Amino acid sequence: MLVAAVGFTGVLGSGSSYRPAGTEPPSNSAADPRATTPPGAVRCTPASCPHLGSPDLPQEEWDARNNRAREMLDDLIAALPAGYTVVRDDPLNPLDPKAFSLGFYQAYFNVRQGKQTGLVIVEVHTPQSPIGNRWQGNGCDLALEIWPPRGTCQLMTASQAKVGVAQARWNEDPPRFAQWAVYRHPDGVLVKVVQISRPDRYWTAPPELKKLPFTAQQLADLAVSDQFHVDVD
Repeated sequence: MLVAAVGFTGVLGSGSSYRPAGTEPPSNSAADPRATTPPGAVRCTPASCPHLGSPDLPQEEWDARNNRAREMLDDLIAALPAGYTVVRDDPLNPLDPKAFSLGFYQAYFNVRQGKQTGLVIVEVHTPQSPIGNRWQGNGCDLALEIWPPRGTCQLMTASQAKVGVAQARWNEDPPRFAQWAVYRHPDGVLVKVVQISRPDRYWTAPPELKKLPFTAQQLADLAVSDQFHVDVD
């Protein structure tokens, strides 16, 4: 389970994409057993990230939200351009979309082209999301605020809306490149669509994508799409 913390994603918890510290991967696994987080991420706990708290919702509403997260995953997969395939059997990044108790949705998957592997994520925050509320502004001001590496940004037009599409490279070994589009709807719903050249959490990192799946314009179009908008209570 990836969890947005400071602009990008942290991972936590038993049963999640990151295993607890000290556990070992299964035999023949490429997974890194250390519970690490990507650059700029903050490990969440129920105390530090209120959206992880116990859901105070009827089961019917909980089911509806999880179904909405599943729809987001399906729509994001359907938007994937030709030439890329979804990795459906990765235990560290399973196809497991989530809805959290305070208005936060997330879906993600590894994407492959030949032997190169990257990661695609969509996050949706309602005005009730304590994480989404941290990010202020619109356009490039918003896009550059939510990702600590900052990077560079271009303002795109999508469906007559202005969308910040930013990008940055981490100077790791090997390096990783990311591009993300962020849009805040008039009703306060915030949508972030991210593509990353190489996933994390592996003993041996797979070759990174040399060409990310979506163009900057396609990222902007996804960010404003009704497919990833949710009704505000």
